[in-house]
Amino acid sequence: MLFYAHSRDDGCFQLLKEHLEEVAKLCRENADAFGSGELAYLAGLFHDIGKYSELFQQRVRGRNVRVDHSTAGMQWIMDKRSYHKYIGTIGAAKYLAQLVAMAVAGHHGGLQNYGTRDEDGSFMKRLSKSSEEIPPWLSAWEEIAVPAAKISLPPSLYQELLSEQKALLAWKYSFLGRMLYSCLVDADSIDTRNFTSEADRLLVKKRHQPSMAELLTRLNHYLHLLEKKKQGGINNQRRRIQQTCRRRARQEKRQLFTLSVPTGGGKTLSSMAFALEHAVEHKLRRIIYVIPFTSIIEQNGYVFRKALGDDAILEHHSNFNFEEYEENTDPEKARLLKLSAENWDAPVVVTTSVQFFESLFSNKRSKCRKLHQIAGSVIVIDEAQSLPRGYMAPCLYALQELVDHYNCSVVLCTATQPSWDKLGFPAKEIMDEPSPEDLMDAFERVKMNPYGSVDEPVLDETVVDWMLEAQQVLCIVNTRKHAKLLFERLKVQASEADGLYHLSGRMHPAHRQSVIKEIRERLEDPRGLPCRVVSTQLIEAGVDIDFPLVLRAMAGLDSIAQAAGRCNREGKPELGELRVYYPERHGMPSKGWMKETAVEAQHVLRYEENGLSLSAMNNYFDRIHGLNDNTMRQKTDARGIMDLLKSKNSNLEIPYEEIANRFEFIDGQMISIVIPFDPKAQEALSELMHSKYPAAALRKLQVYSVQVYQYELQAMLDAELLESKRGVLCLTGSAFYDRQLGLLQLDDL
Repeated sequence: MLFYAHSRDDGCFQLLKEHLEEVAKLCRENADAFGSGELAYLAGLFHDIGKYSELFQQRVRGRNVRVDHSTAGMQWIMDKRSYHKYIGTIGAAKYLAQLVAMAVAGHHGGLQNYGTRDEDGSFMKRLSKSSEEIPPWLSAWEEIAVPAAKISLPPSLYQELLSEQKALLAWKYSFLGRMLYSCLVDADSIDTRNFTSEADRLLVKKRHQPSMAELLTRLNHYLHLLEKKKQGGINNQRRRIQQTCRRRARQEKRQLFTLSVPTGGGKTLSSMAFALEHAVEHKLRRIIYVIPFTSIIEQNGYVFRKALGDDAILEHHSNFNFEEYEENTDPEKARLLKLSAENWDAPVVVTTSVQFFESLFSNKRSKCRKLHQIAGSVIVIDEAQSLPRGYMAPCLYALQELVDHYNCSVVLCTATQPSWDKLGFPAKEIMDEPSPEDLMDAFERVKMNPYGSVDEPVLDETVVDWMLEAQQVLCIVNTRKHAKLLFERLKVQASEADGLYHLSGRMHPAHRQSVIKEIRERLEDPRGLPCRVVSTQLIEAGVDIDFPLVLRAMAGLDSIAQAAGRCNREGKPELGELRVYYPERHGMPSKGWMKETAVEAQHVLRYEENGLSLSAMNNYFDRIHGLNDNTMRQKTDARGIMDLLKSKNSNLEIPYEEIANRFEFIDGQMISIVIPFDPKAQEALSELMHSKYPAAALRKLQVYSVQVYQYELQAMLDAELLESKRGVLCLTGSAFYDRQLGLLQLDDL
């Protein structure tokens, strides 16, 4: 009897033996990057042995029947005779077999909680299934052969088992399990894709990906041309920073680094120069550039494409417009980009903090598939101070683990560094000459002046007067409501509406980008056209605009420093001005993170002469991270993720699903709705409704979506302002989307 793994629309079948052996081979190649190739090979070889059953063979030949085909493999490897024979007889063999079994069990539905035999949906419940509950699988041993050699322990676990300090053993063990799972699900997906789509297989086979050395040559050429255009002043300082980054990249071993460069110091290109030099020096295979805000990721992606070429860059984030890319590039390149996004198979990956860190703690196949590609990378965490405080400890442990056992270097890149060493993660500063202190002096471009207090807030009327007195001014506020109120007052009082702009998260990404483009063009016009902008904090990080005057409603010191970066960005001789003011009540949330950081900032500003100094920043971060009152542990691991793993330490019973549920950067209470009035949005909606495979259309619609709270969603549903199109909620009333303000609320009309 012939045993098949998959069938194709054209009537062809893939032999099960070929599928298992090819997946095992790909698994081994994936895991060799972190020393676990043979262990991963076992996972690949046995993930589908349950398909050696008569019932599954009926299914693959067309019978509509559900078959449990993954339990057989997990039960086989967890048999003591199996893991003693193929892994070893040492005490750790059982636990390594357990990781293989958990990967096999979850290779379709996701990694499960270890659980108990009575807990539905758990690993132990699956493991305890009787032979009557799963289809009897016929002997596979006539077709496949298991390697006879014992498996050596992966270095990431071996070192911990030999050490006396085992406090983080469960953490490291769980990390290894997720990496093995990544190797398996990616290998399974690739081999299945290669069988079902010959076109995709050939496309991937013939592609050329530039090496790190080739990309370094491209970057050097780009920077050389840039230097010719920009000479003197602040550009000389930027070149010094780049030179230091290159030197240190070649000198230093793989480790956790910090790169402290003031806003406007060119840290985007300097950090990429460090990453490529370091990758070449240490034979690393990939750069992963992690950016916290979608408002800046497109700008950085554009810069990297210009410097390194389209064939090097994968942008993986919600704002990337696949439709626009497809329209302006070769169809094969566009298809390769989509395939690369599934598993980060690209030389340079530009992604978001949400995508990167939630994947590292996920239990889902689609999110975990890319994880093994992180091994052997230089990881740049841009604006590292913005890591959510409640998840900071798990994030830093993950980064340290990637450095310690997965052949990575990490660069924590920001103008305002928290006290990483006090948080338990000492990092080596890249900037030695010039030092961060020297750079602060060299890049002093702004004078900060505080106004108002909790008891005597600055009135909106005064803020509007400040803006009307200035020809070009940016006002950054804390809330969407405050932005709208100030903008409406300006519209009434300004002598001309021309040059007046509003930016907030109520505008969909495509709308925001078009407005930012118009603002930038206006500021660069030599005629000095009026340009007055009211914005929420989305404009603070990475948006390359330059105002002589910036107003900032009181916020955390890191946010204030980011606002300063939008002022006198090019270092003109006359200092720019940053006015930090305490707003009226509607301009400051009554509780929550924004309120807490504003209070701590005000406290620091009482005692620091220069609120933008390194000492002020150190004081501020120590306070918000609980280093001054011994609350660091609770504040930096608010969901108890590390404690959850420590409590399971004795038997390594990893609750993968619970960890994933606890780790969520973005509040799950917000829901995306599509604003469908742009012609391209309407085209994407039409594609969504008629396509057999809607994923591409969904990606296109992301740049036309706005997130709303649950209560807003319900109010809009009650008012019949939304309609569902293939599961996507779309706004029906065009009157509720303003061309200046974005999405309105019901009480706005």
